[in-house]
Amino acid sequence: MRSIRTFLVHGALAGALGAATMTVLRMAAHRAGWIQAMVPQAVELWAKDRSRLPWPRRAETHHVADQLLHLGYGGFAGAAYALAQSPAPGATPSRAVELGTLLWVFGSFALFPALKIARPPWRAAPREEAVNLAAHLLYGAVTVYLLDEFERQKRTEPFTHLIMRHAKVG
Repeated sequence: MRSIRTFLVHGALAGALGAATMTVLRMAAHRAGWIQAMVPQAVELWAKDRSRLPWPRRAETHHVADQLLHLGYGGFAGAAYALAQSPAPGATPSRAVELGTLLWVFGSFALFPALKIARPPWRAAPREEAVNLAAHLLYGAVTVYLLDEFERQKRTEPFTHLIMRHAKVG
């Protein structure tokens, strides 16, 4: 019997790591000149403008703040995905595409325009929206695969540890 708490933690971990892969893709797209700014940076500025809390002023803290927000959002989405898939998880290409597309539609068509942190897809440059869609599809693939893999491996640590301890070298 699987613990729902463990499943949610695995979903959150998978989602946070999925968000991290989005950052890699978006950084490469930014370096190539395909996008002007990354969504987590826009979210950080949005949060900073609306927060009554003191916000970091040092330049190096901005990447920490925007990535923590992004990893948190990705982790939350991964946990929600895990909850929606319970009790029948499994990594399939269709689940990966569904998750990535759902988050892209929600963010691009509803959340980001409502918060005024990004243009809606019909006003965005095609290359910019292609990067955004690709990043979300990558998120879906990584999150779905990692959730499944965490679930498969959750009971293997003691066994793996014993194999490594008794392995003969040479």
